[in-house]
Amino acid sequence: MDEIRPRLRIWSDGPAVGDDDAVQGELFATPEDSEPKRGYRGTVASKVAGITYRQLDYWARKQIVEPSITPSHGSGSRRLYSFKDVVILAVSKRLLDAGVNLQNVTAAIGFLTQRSTRQLENITIMCDGQHVHECTTNEQMLDLLQSGKAVFAVSVGSLWHQIRQALEGEDYVDLQTHPAVRSTGRPIDDLTAARMRRKLEAQRLARHSAVA
Repeated sequence: MDEIRPRLRIWSDGPAVGDDDAVQGELFATPEDSEPKRGYRGTVASKVAGITYRQLDYWARKQIVEPSITPSHGSGSRRLYSFKDVVILAVSKRLLDAGVNLQNVTAAIGFLTQRSTRQLENITIMCDGQHVHECTTNEQMLDLLQSGKAVFAVSVGSLWHQIRQALEGEDYVDLQTHPAVRSTGRPIDDLTAARMRRKLEAQRLARHSAVA
């Protein structure tokens, strides 16, 4: 029996496409973000996104969520994350905490990466187990809820505002006085995705055994 592949459905922009396309960033053209004025160290990005620094480092090394301003190149180099990067980190964390499988999470990451920072303010992501949906209106969300499928939603816009407020009180690097090299990011390879799935499954089984 063929494996069911998660698909990313864009309500307002056309038919669904496979998650491979989404992760590689070939969904559709979007307006370019203006150059970020602030960069945030990994310690700040992980704190505000609600993940551990170890998890942040693992995601960066495995190219799951990479810093878009300054990637790390070996020991001693420091990564710099943009505001948009931190929002994507926070969304990824919420999806994983809710039990969304890694393929759907990576599809969502690829999709969010292709949106501009401003566009993220008006997006809600909804998952039904096999698909990741972008909803930008109440009608779209209502249609999905009325479909009778199990749904988990993450308000990207709500996280957008929470993170913007939280970062106001954190240290940052002024990119206007300290220019940095931007990273284009790279797609997540199948081996990395499989490795992450095994790790998450092991963690799930460990939690189940502890409860039992």
